[in-house]
Amino acid sequence: MCTEYSLSSRIQKAMDAKGYTQADLARETGFSTAIISQIVSGKTKDPRFTNVVKIASVLGVSLEYLAGK
Repeated sequence: MCTEYSLSSRIQKAMDAKGYTQADLARETGFSTAIISQIVSGKTKDPRFTNVVKIASVLGVSLEYLAGK
């Protein structure tokens, strides 16, 4: 379950701001939709740093934002 302070909820909020679906984010990052789904749903508790960096870049947000800083 996502809380407003979780990585997954901040990714979802950034996706919503850009009008992106999970499929859009998968296409733009080059990741599979399954990986994006797991990260956004919170099933992946500790995603790879390189994946988070790519997601932040595509969504136009900082790593600090995604980390909740």
